[in-house]
Amino acid sequence: MTTTSFRQYDDATDALNFPYEYNNKETASLNKAANSNAQIDIHLLRRIALWKLDRVLDVPSETIKKLQSVATDPDLRVDSAETRSLIEELLECQGIGLPMASTILKFLRPDVFPIIDVRAWRAMYGKKGYFNQASVKQNIDHYLTYASRVRSIAEQTNRPLREIDEQLYCFDIKYNGTI
Repeated sequence: MTTTSFRQYDDATDALNFPYEYNNKETASLNKAANSNAQIDIHLLRRIALWKLDRVLDVPSETIKKLQSVATDPDLRVDSAETRSLIEELLECQGIGLPMASTILKFLRPDVFPIIDVRAWRAMYGKKGYFNQASVKQNIDHYLTYASRVRSIAEQTNRPLREIDEQLYCFDIKYNGTI
């Protein structure tokens, strides 16, 4: 077993003069909202957790309007040009990769959109998915292929679409172990 050696800070010889930049806009907002605030609530704690996990989202209002429309469109199809465009817009937003985009869409329309993640992908295809390393077009193509396969499984098993990605996730935990 090899061990990695790390340099340790030495207060006698090292200076701490580094510029600190981390989610600047959200850091400032959280400092304003949380510093010395006795009215802290669960929503603020969630924002702090998301900040720490570097999942601060920035979604333009035009994209949010499109998401609002998706939530109520009775003719919505996962493979439509409008859906492809919306997924592309989401992937261009700060903090949103393919798994997060599909999660947002599933919460809006679980009858149309499954969540794609490394576990469900691995259960379905027997290999790891590398969504963030692919181009936006490749990510969308991966998602649409996956979504079509999930829909097919839902029809074959006579189960709601909303359950299939969850079942694939559980299948992977049981049979494939850790990521």
